[in-house]
Amino acid sequence: MKQILIIAEIFAGQIRPITWELVAAARKIKNSPDLKQLSLAIHIIVPAAVPEPLAEKIAKQTGMDVIGLQIPGFKAYTNEIYIYCLEQLIREMNPSHILVAHTSQGQDFAPGLALDLNAASISGVNGIRFDEDGLIYSRPVFNNTKNLMVRPISNQPVVLTLMPGIFKPDDRKEKKSGQVVIRKISFFPSTCGNERIQYRRTVKRPGENQALKKAKVIVAAGRGIKKKEELKYVFNFVQCFSAAALGASRPLVDMGWLGYRHQVGMTGATVAPKLYIACGISGSSQHLAGIKDAEFVVAINKNPEAAIFRHSDICITADVIEFIETFLARTKVRK
Repeated sequence: MKQILIIAEIFAGQIRPITWELVAAARKIKNSPDLKQLSLAIHIIVPAAVPEPLAEKIAKQTGMDVIGLQIPGFKAYTNEIYIYCLEQLIREMNPSHILVAHTSQGQDFAPGLALDLNAASISGVNGIRFDEDGLIYSRPVFNNTKNLMVRPISNQPVVLTLMPGIFKPDDRKEKKSGQVVIRKISFFPSTCGNERIQYRRTVKRPGENQALKKAKVIVAAGRGIKKKEELKYVFNFVQCFSAAALGASRPLVDMGWLGYRHQVGMTGATVAPKLYIACGISGSSQHLAGIKDAEFVVAINKNPEAAIFRHSDICITADVIEFIETFLARTKVRK
């Protein structure tokens, strides 16, 4: 029988929240009209040196059967170990779908796993729909301004990486815990050539700004700011709000205009302010994943097709510098 497999996102011995979003997506796939009649089973795979405690927690919370993939001597994630061990287990299970988080870890191993399994690979999935011909997946293209609809070849397994913040976790409380089975698969480099990647240590990136985590208001700057000198307008804009912090999209950090501690997004800080003001930010999927818990989003962008407008409560189509200058002038007059 075909199955839907979920690769739980584990980091530093902890279950990452995106795992529950993968469960929600798996349920949506299972309940699609063309698959519902097949009664597909959903299994969750937990790769770890000692997977049993994590597997039991997931089985209890989801009510789904969990396979603890025990990898002796496993210290930390490397794509070489993941692909080697997961492939052996997955080949035995003959799944129709394999769900992976679209995180730095998932993006690292999912394409290689798909290649070794001779499976289709669809990355950055931000939507699941279906029509009379079956399931269709959407993923962002053209700098996140459009969505591409993709229909995988039938009767071929597909590896999906799913964007964080898209599929809302199910709050249901399962009455019955799923079963936990432990499978031991050792990683032997000699079977696939010399071990090419060896774990040494985990180094934390310097100084994530805790102010971003605690701020009630975040004003974030993006590529709509054309010159570094124009950041002064954003700095002044931030001062208009109490308990506010300055954020930034990744491009500004990569260019050295602002420090990493200001970066918001999947590779920076995940934030949850009451108000998030995006100044000249187009809305890449990575950035949107970092603001998914914001209560209210205001976006200022001169491009009416900007992706961030689809995720904002108020959309302001304007040049960001001109808007801020006008806002500051009127605020000054009122004072």
